Amino acid sequence: MTATYTSLADEEFFGAIGRLTISWAHLELGLDGMVHILYHGFGGKAIDPEIPQTLSRKIRFLRAAFKKLPIGDEGINGYLSFLDRVEAAAVTRHDIIHGIVVDQAEGSGEATIVRIARKRGVVSTRRFTASTTDILRAAAEAQRLGGKILSGVDEIHSFIEQQAANKKSDVDLE
Repeated sequence: MTATYTSLADEEFFGAIGRLTISWAHLELGLDGMVHILYHGFGGKAIDPEIPQTLSRKIRFLRAAFKKLPIGDEGINGYLSFLDRVEAAAVTRHDIIHGIVVDQAEGSGEATIVRIARKRGVVSTRRFTASTTDILRAAAEAQRLGGKILSGVDEIHSFIEQQAANKKSDVDLE
């Protein structure tokens, strides 16, 4: 007889994975928006000849772009610290979303997961246990980060518009 995985604990576990996925989509949208604004409004081609598409390239691009913004060390360090949190959250998300459940006691609300990773030709595995609570914490962090980056998109967009307006008024005065 096989497991049915229809208990409330199992439904909550799998539902938490869905919440993580949805929460991550908000974060990814914010990162895409920030990349787009900085790429097109702040000389992004000088940083990367093509607009970044993968998460690692987006983060690398944003780090370089933030370092060039004339917002002072405190502002730059705030954005860089934010990207550190995104990278940590990405590892957790990747483990859960791309991991393979290898053991789960029906009704337990947790599972043993194995994630296989390939980096520079080296294959490694990571085995860990994830509970519904762990996944919901990851989803909440992704949601917080998504809110921050979406607010940051508005701030940076306004900043770039102001910079452009200042340059235009400087040219008009000449």
